[in-house]
Amino acid sequence: MDSLNVIHLVSNRVWGGGERYVLDLCRALEADGHSAAVITRAFKDVDARFAEAGFKPGHLPLRGAIDPVSPWLLARILNRTAAPVVVHVHNFKDAGTAVRARRLMRDPSKVRVVVTRHLVKAASTRASDIYIYRSLDAIVFVSELARREFLSTAPDVDPDRLRVIHNAVTVPEALPVRADSAPDGPLRLLYLGRIVPEKGLDILVDALAELDSTDKAWTLEVAGEGPAKYVMPLMRRCSELGFGDRVEWLGPVDDIWPVIARADVGVLPTRAREAFGLSLLEFMHGAAAVVSTDNGAQPEIIDSGTDGILVPPEPSALSDALRRLAADRKLVCGLADAGRRKAADTFGYDRFYQQMLALYRGQS
Repeated sequence: MDSLNVIHLVSNRVWGGGERYVLDLCRALEADGHSAAVITRAFKDVDARFAEAGFKPGHLPLRGAIDPVSPWLLARILNRTAAPVVVHVHNFKDAGTAVRARRLMRDPSKVRVVVTRHLVKAASTRASDIYIYRSLDAIVFVSELARREFLSTAPDVDPDRLRVIHNAVTVPEALPVRADSAPDGPLRLLYLGRIVPEKGLDILVDALAELDSTDKAWTLEVAGEGPAKYVMPLMRRCSELGFGDRVEWLGPVDDIWPVIARADVGVLPTRAREAFGLSLLEFMHGAAAVVSTDNGAQPEIIDSGTDGILVPPEPSALSDALRRLAADRKLVCGLADAGRRKAADTFGYDRFYQQMLALYRGQS
């Protein structure tokens, strides 16, 4: 089948799950004989990560409706690109840029514009936004929750152009050997992700503070980074609560798999409504049991009590779950093994990739 040319527009200032989603797709496309390119706003953190992986970004202002330059420049790029061309965008601001660029082209019919909705957020009902929605070839939602929330305002869009394609993560062919966990040793906890208020690491710290002296056989590794004004008070609080020596702050980690391999339990304590939660899949693929809050799309991934544990985003509920796991290591192993099987069977990357290819080609 004909090869594809896929151009991703990425306008975020910092690296996150959406950027990881784009990079994994670029790698898969190139490995499959297609062409993948990235256009950003020239923010150093984002550009460096794409460039290190071999995808040196091009640059456009990407300022949305107030930006008359980006559509014109993007149209010039698309006019020079062999068909078929897919412009894959990751927010509706950039979708408007892509739609306007297509209108400026000599042959608009050779371009498909698709957007992935990475947020749990209702659709706008402004006429200008409805025009963009209706001009897109497809809108992908990373969860059923994201699709349902988008439709909660009853926007005038074609339902046939809406698709739910659950996220996936790429996994090494050979994962690191898991570190043995002593039945009477500390429960090894891991937090993985951005350290920002909406991700709820403070909820985890407060949950650990609620464990009594007989439940404190645990350690915590924190893999990620965030603003000092949020991170430093958390570090101080851990010390003030008397367990600062059992919390290791790793900073950003390029290779997460060895870190997951030495964890018994991966914790996602987010207070925000997660549209999906890539770290859940990473924990599951790496055979770490999962404890997560339940206030987003997490129930679409985790069957609580079977392949993970879901709790409300409250310290007391999270501490109860951790206390239960600390007392029952067989349960930890059972949840981890069930999670690993589900990740492989239901959320494998090839399944996600084949769905995206079909979407790019306009196949049902």
